[in-house]
Amino acid sequence: CLLSKWLYRLSTETEGMWIQILRNKYQHSKTLAQVSARPTDSPFWKGLMRTKVSFFQRVKFSVSNGTTTRVREDTWLGETPLALQYPSLYNIVQRKEDYVATVLSSVPLNIQFRRSLVGERWNAWLHLVRRLMDVQLSDQADTIS
Repeated sequence: CLLSKWLYRLSTETEGMWIQILRNKYQHSKTLAQVSARPTDSPFWKGLMRTKVSFFQRVKFSVSNGTTTRVREDTWLGETPLALQYPSLYNIVQRKEDYVATVLSSVPLNIQFRRSLVGERWNAWLHLVRRLMDVQLSDQADTIS
């Protein structure tokens, strides 16, 4: 619980000495989802990284600018991540870690698959595209709850 609280603070707070120290030492300019533990990291940071997967499964993102919300891995469009809502598409997508802003930055959507979309995959894709086209990005930062 304490590690989850630290992950929440790292995700939501911008001020505070310990937040700044952790961001400067471990995150640099990356998001929390992009960083991982290295052998030389402190035991505290390694504990945070072990808790990160469980943490992201339990939080919900409100997308504004889409720069810190992962399209498939984070819960933001519905009650579960898109990876669980559309597993047939998730299994064949080329870049699983794309962010909402990256995907929605162009028309057609910036998503590439390793295989052709036929049959049920095509239907799932059309359903997903209809949902994604309703998303409007803004200049505000994404938030979590």
